[in-house]
Formats: sequence, C-alpha cells, structure tokens
Amino acid sequence: MRLPDLQYVEPRSLQEACHFLAEHSGESRIVAGGTDLFPSMKQRTVTPKYVVSLCSIPDLDRLEFDESSGLRIGASVKIRSLEKDRVILEKYPAIAEAAGEVASWQLREMGTAGGNLNLETRCFYYNQSDFWRSCRPTCIKMGGETCNAVGGGKKCFAVFSGDLAPALIALGASIKLVSVTGERALSLKDYYTGDGAKPIMRQPQEILVRIDVPPVANNTYSCYLKYRIRRSIDFPVADVAAFVNVEGPEKTVREARVVIGAVGTKPQEIEEIGKLLAGKSMTDTLMEEAAELAFKAARPIANTASSFSYRKKMIKVMVKKVLRQALDAPIREVS
Repeated sequence: MRLPDLQYVEPRSLQEACHFLAEHSGESRIVAGGTDLFPSMKQRTVTPKYVVSLCSIPDLDRLEFDESSGLRIGASVKIRSLEKDRVILEKYPAIAEAAGEVASWQLREMGTAGGNLNLETRCFYYNQSDFWRSCRPTCIKMGGETCNAVGGGKKCFAVFSGDLAPALIALGASIKLVSVTGERALSLKDYYTGDGAKPIMRQPQEILVRIDVPPVANNTYSCYLKYRIRRSIDFPVADVAAFVNVEGPEKTVREARVVIGAVGTKPQEIEEIGKLLAGKSMTDTLMEEAAELAFKAARPIANTASSFSYRKKMIKVMVKKVLRQALDAPIREVS
C-alpha cells in the first residue's frame, strides 16, 4: 500500500512548529519516527494534509538525569536509547525493559518515546485496509455510530497497546505539552482518556515535548512484563508494570504501584493494590490477593490477538510474577 498525497513540513524550532499546528491543527499530524503514523496512513485510517516533522527541532532528543530532579526524556529520544542507557538500566529498569520489548531493534532505532506514548488505539475492525473496512458499518473511531467489535456498541473499545506508558505511569511520570498559548504539565496517568476513539488528552495544536520521571528512593524495584503472540514485532496483548519501594530486611512495602495495559482503552493503575500492600511485608497470600484485584479490574474484549479470557488470566499471572520478583530481588541502594 502507498501513502496518500501529503505535504511534508519540517519546522526548525518549537515555536515554528506550534504556529503551524495552530494554523492547520485540523489537517495536520505530528511525526517523529513515523513507525505508527505511516502504516496508519497507508491503511487510510488517517489521511492528514500535512505531516509535521519534529526531527529538526533542537533539544527534543535530549536524555538527562539529575539525582535531585530525576530523569528527563525528550519526546524525540529514540526507544533504543532508553533500552541501552546505563542510568536507566540501573535506576529505572522497568523503562529499559519496556523499551526493549517494543517491536524489533530496527523499529526501536526509529521510534521515539513521545511517539510510543501517543500511539493510536488498535482494533481488529479498525486497523484494516480501506477496502476491508468498507464491507462493514463505519465504526465510532472512523466517525460512525457503532462499535463493530461489540456488535453495535455505542462506545469505542479500541485498545491502547503502547509498551512505555505502563512502566512510566508506575514510576509516577508526568509530561509537558506546548502550544502557541503556552505550556502545561500533566500526570501521564491522566493523559489517557479511556475513550478508544480519542485516547489522549493532547489537543491537535499541542506538542508533547518531554517526559519527567521522579528520582527513585533507596530500596526500590521496578519491572515490566509483556505478553504477545510472537517473540517478534507484536504489540502487547497484555502487559504489567510495577514499582515497589520497600524498607528493612522484611521488605515492608512503603509504596507500590501496579499498572496493567493492552487490555483496555488506556493503561490502568490498580490503586487497590497499592493500598493493599502498603505497610505490609509481601507474602504469597498477599501477592495472590493483589493478582486477584488486577484480574477483576482487567476487562479485555475480543478485538485483538488472543482470547479475552486468556489475556485476563495472563494479567493475574504477570502481576504475581512482578511482585514475586520484587520480593526475591536484593535490596538496592541508589547511589
């Protein structure tokens, strides 16, 4: 399949990009690596008049760390860089693990952190050719009035399948958005709407420029696990990220966050798990209770690979696994 006709725009500054998007917001799409946008354009699920590249804007590809302020990831930082960075591997292993699970290494050399956070939601009934979709009623995500995945539903159930978001949410990340009207900071957890048709809070004229991850305290652990059909370039069909901060030889939990993904329209923090674990030493019984909470919260439907029931079961298995790894891992002092 070929790309539709388009005009490629390559602004040289963030200000220039913001002004162009303000003028053409309804007919433009931002591109950095293009690993998600260009396949979607070939399928004609999106057909922007303008493709606005961020590649020539300085500083968006900066990756910085400071002990007091934490990790700063520019939106144009390559996913491969997150996978290999020494500081991330040492202090934020869940980010490195999630980055290493994205597609193939060739795509990770092209794809960017900002692009992965802004992935379009996916669905068997949406991510198809224009000809294939013409054989069914127009779905909600394409501007219609019905969800083909649930046989006439009035809500879009397309799935968010990004790898980085669950890990970053578990670590308490926030983002910075910029437009001609100024800038705003937003918790990454609140960036996702839960609406499959309009999955993110970013306005068409806004640019995601940075991800900020807080510094990690002593005795912390983070992990990301992914279930996919093939060990190749598949999107996750279920994934789990966890952050645990413990103290003492009994590893009493001071703080914990568990986030599940790829089983709904947005990454979902299971807040009940954090409340359950706080102030307690993890036991097999406690981990089973936490996994059961995640199992109940996961509500996949049959609009992506694997059965919805198996994906739901895998969430439970993976939550137990990440908590078990936290329990078995040696206490790590952050230097």
